[in-house]
Amino acid sequence: MSDILNIAVSGLNAAGARISNAASNIVNASSESSYPATPAQYTGFVPQDIVSVTQDAGGQSTGVSVNSVARNPAYVAAFDPTSKSANANGVVAAPNVDIATELVSTIPASTTYGASAKVISVAQKLEKSLLDIVT
Repeated sequence: MSDILNIAVSGLNAAGARISNAASNIVNASSESSYPATPAQYTGFVPQDIVSVTQDAGGQSTGVSVNSVARNPAYVAAFDPTSKSANANGVVAAPNVDIATELVSTIPASTTYGASAKVISVAQKLEKSLLDIVT
């Protein structure tokens, strides 16, 4: 049973990471910074994307892990002449975050979380049934 629980818990963790990442990107979506001369000079918020990686041992899945990677490009040009960060043309660097896309990405993460929680619940019931049979 522990393999099943390990896989389900890794699913919970991966879904939680996706939701947390989307929340961070959404919260920082409206931040602005000076538009850099080169991408390397960008100092604003860098949105992250979550990449899932299947964990396996000897050809058998043991769960999933997640890696956070910086979004490329990290920023887009936005026109905001009233911003203190605006250049002479009124352009600022805004994080490359689409709020609708971030919100939609939470839907499968939420479903994955619920499914993983259900797997844990069923595994616990099966374990209890096995213990009842033995005793």
